[in-house]
Amino acid sequence: MVKVTLVESNKILSSFDKRLQSYAEKKIRQRENFNIIQSSVTAVNRDSITIKSGESIPCGLVVWSTGLAPRPFIKMLDLPKSNHGQLLTDRNLSVLGAPKNQTFAIGDCSSIDNHILPCTAQVAEQKGRYLAKYLNEQTPNNFPPFDYKGLGMLAYIGAYQALSDLPDFKLQGFTSWFLWRSAYMTRLGSWRLRMQVPIDWMKTFLFGRDTSRF
Repeated sequence: MVKVTLVESNKILSSFDKRLQSYAEKKIRQRENFNIIQSSVTAVNRDSITIKSGESIPCGLVVWSTGLAPRPFIKMLDLPKSNHGQLLTDRNLSVLGAPKNQTFAIGDCSSIDNHILPCTAQVAEQKGRYLAKYLNEQTPNNFPPFDYKGLGMLAYIGAYQALSDLPDFKLQGFTSWFLWRSAYMTRLGSWRLRMQVPIDWMKTFLFGRDTSRF
């Protein structure tokens, strides 16, 4: 019998709407042989883990999903950084402490001073598009500052259930799962994948996930 224990130091899906957070936690707790512990892991041993309270939890397999950390190259730079070790930039994405408009930083390695944004692909993509326009501008000093426009968040929580936290509405359950899958389809890069992936999804839906090994 397999038992899964999820150790989470924060709230599950903490960036989502609180109602959606509660829904996700309720659905996860309803699963058989599944337990959630709000704590942090202090040690991983051969056949157990130790959490912050000192309790030891026996285990046969540990799956570790850590947060973001700066690369060694970013750490070695003698420039202003955030509490998380990210390079601080101004609203034009120019790195503070370096000559203006000569050094830029986007993505997870950077943070706009006094304007914290989540470390997501949405933010990185919008920063990249902004910076491309900024660098092509003939008079960058008159260019407006970067303004992030959140498009919303989607998350799959298993059993054909998902969460949709969008600016105009919130969804949960099977309808949200269908929306999540539809959004995923729009990001596939070729027509071959757009045909192959739905076929694979249908096979999994009808016959279950193939876990055989060769």
